[in-house]
Amino acid sequence: MNRPAKSGRPAKRRNPVAGEHLRQALKLLGKNWRKNTEDPDHVLNWDLWTALGLPRSTTTIDADIRQGVPEERLVAYAQCLGLSPTLFGTPDVDIRFELGLSRQGNVDMAPPSYLDFGSSFEQEYRNYNSSHYIQDLFKLITGVYRVSYLLTISDIIYRCAFWFNAAQQHHIIGNGLFVMFGLDNFFDVHLFRWHNNLHASYLCDNKKEFGHFILIDPLRHNLVAKRNPFWLQGHGVTDSGLTDNAPIAFVFHMEKVPLPGNLPPGAFWAQECEALRCKPSVLPDAAAYAGLREKILAPDSMPCPGTA
Repeated sequence: MNRPAKSGRPAKRRNPVAGEHLRQALKLLGKNWRKNTEDPDHVLNWDLWTALGLPRSTTTIDADIRQGVPEERLVAYAQCLGLSPTLFGTPDVDIRFELGLSRQGNVDMAPPSYLDFGSSFEQEYRNYNSSHYIQDLFKLITGVYRVSYLLTISDIIYRCAFWFNAAQQHHIIGNGLFVMFGLDNFFDVHLFRWHNNLHASYLCDNKKEFGHFILIDPLRHNLVAKRNPFWLQGHGVTDSGLTDNAPIAFVFHMEKVPLPGNLPPGAFWAQECEALRCKPSVLPDAAAYAGLREKILAPDSMPCPGTA
């Protein structure tokens, strides 16, 4: 006799590796997810957790940890922790290292390990990037941006979706996406201040492109901080990841996009990424090309064409 087929919703596809990484990361960061929601360190009292639309039910959170993170929440969890989605779901990743907790006693390592120039540099780094300064900077620059950039090797204007999404103790974390040769290139960014500028190092998820760019510090220039819409110009250099690995310089213009009232930031970021995939570049014969190129190349000390 045939048994009746089970009805109901299909089981969610879960990533158990990401579930274990979520448990490790929350413990390392001093966060809890149990039922004592009044605890200031509970994830439900974490602004970024709420902004990304992560679960409000402790039962759901516990299931995501024990059974694995559902695919539809993997990116948001990763962004909340300042990790790339690829690393978050990959086995044998050192979560302590990826969170910047490798040094004993440092909840947020400063400076990043690749900037280990000795104790005097570290002290100066902390002076430039105090927690108070980082919070003030993050309040100003947080959000999703549309970026347009020119490489020295091409006349094509490439586009990028970018999101400053988390403030750590001594630096700010961002995530970006550009499309090259039809392939998604997600990258992670660490942004910090040095002297009068903001410096950012970024690494693509494929580990083939590592770059650096510099921006004006808007907290040191009142007219920059008051731009509406808010935008920044920058210069950078990268090793392209191509076979010759020749360094490539680039210039870019990034403009913050207002957050629609009905969307959490994580969902808006995903929406902007999808729009980018549909139009990853602007060719020289496009009607918008000349104006966009002028905007990218305009000196940052002057009013940008078409911007209030």
